[in-house]
Amino acid sequence: MPRIKDKRILVGFNTADDAGVFQISKNKALVQTVDVFAPVIDDPYLFGEIAACNSLSDIYAMGGKPLLAMNVVGFHPKYPLDWFSQMLLGAFKKAKEAKTFIVGGHTFVSEQIMFGLAVTGFINPKKIITNAQARPQDYLVLTKPLGVEIFSYALLKKIDIPNKLYKEAVKSMTTLNDKASAIMVKIGVNAATDITGFGLIGHLAEMISASKVGAEIYVSSLPVLPEVLSLIKKGVIGAGYGMNYSSFGNQVIFEKDVEEEYQILVFSSETSGGLLISVPEKKLVKLQKELKRNKITSTVIGRIVKDHPATIIVSK
Repeated sequence: MPRIKDKRILVGFNTADDAGVFQISKNKALVQTVDVFAPVIDDPYLFGEIAACNSLSDIYAMGGKPLLAMNVVGFHPKYPLDWFSQMLLGAFKKAKEAKTFIVGGHTFVSEQIMFGLAVTGFINPKKIITNAQARPQDYLVLTKPLGVEIFSYALLKKIDIPNKLYKEAVKSMTTLNDKASAIMVKIGVNAATDITGFGLIGHLAEMISASKVGAEIYVSSLPVLPEVLSLIKKGVIGAGYGMNYSSFGNQVIFEKDVEEEYQILVFSSETSGGLLISVPEKKLVKLQKELKRNKITSTVIGRIVKDHPATIIVSK
């Protein structure tokens, strides 16, 4: 698409960021995003919660605060109407928690159920956190565990999964990124994105490409949902892995001792994943303390480097 030349557009699609930002006054800008996807769980109410959290997350990843949302629903008469209503109720619950008003929406006919939100929020133009300002020597901090696609695919294929995995996956996906967002804005980090459909590798690849830097991540430090690696070893691999590998595989170099299950994990899609924050060393401890004080888990998973721009080195 041709780029729009207007100084009021502070963030467009040229850096593949999480949301668009349009300045409306000296100290206020609109931040907008939309996200729609198929169910990742067989409970419509929970799926509504998850879809809302996932859609709101793009606003939080930019450092913004959501205000209004519109439901976007793909549905078909062959499905029970209760699925439709329960999805909307689940989304309403999370929107209310996020102090966001759902004011309408749009429904279209779809053989596959699809759901998500178009979200509008506000942001201070001077405090926008993009994916394009990561700097060498920054630490990479992740606020949620990986492995949601493996969990969802196991559910789809009716593979037995541990109750602990189910509970932790649902808890992760139904947790808003609002507090983590507010903390990173307060601390003043360099860059951030949320980990969703493109997986850890895809979203990190977009960040380092936009920032013109490289990255190193350490698989031994990655937070992973329980039993996910065991499921991968048994051949439980979702479709997102292949698509993301095709899109971003040329930007990744794996060290020889990195196990295959980790190579699959980092390319796998996530839903309502955590924030990936690029923070300078002098602010790392403060960020970690604030996240911990607010009962938000966080893990240092790597560094930003000036070498090998737009390339991710994955080591053990």
